[in-house]
Amino acid sequence: MAGKLDLISKCIRTFPDFHTKGIPFKDIFPVLKDPKALAAVTDLFEEQVRRAYPQVDLIVGLDARGFLFGPLLAQRLGVGFAPIRKKGKLPGPTLSVAYSLEYAKYNRVKFCFFLVRNPVCGV
Repeated sequence: MAGKLDLISKCIRTFPDFHTKGIPFKDIFPVLKDPKALAAVTDLFEEQVRRAYPQVDLIVGLDARGFLFGPLLAQRLGVGFAPIRKKGKLPGPTLSVAYSLEYAKYNRVKFCFFLVRNPVCGV
């Protein structure tokens, strides 16, 4: 695991005070350009999820960073992927929850609840 973390860490760039003063921005896009680093990220996500959750029905990813790695993890686990979007970005019936980021607060996130057969909890 340490070797994978080192490989990933070397790809991530940090930009101090980007978006908000005092909060470092972590640029993960270089990880996506490096096939070995991308595989390492997916491996580590898969290991963590399999250890913590023996039965996974669906992987959900929060707009927009979750869209990058969520489908890769879902494919590895042999399950589907559902995007969670910001308010106003999804048609049809949705479930709404308040959330915040390190640099901003948003009022709502939307999830199409019909995508989950038996929703129990979201991770």
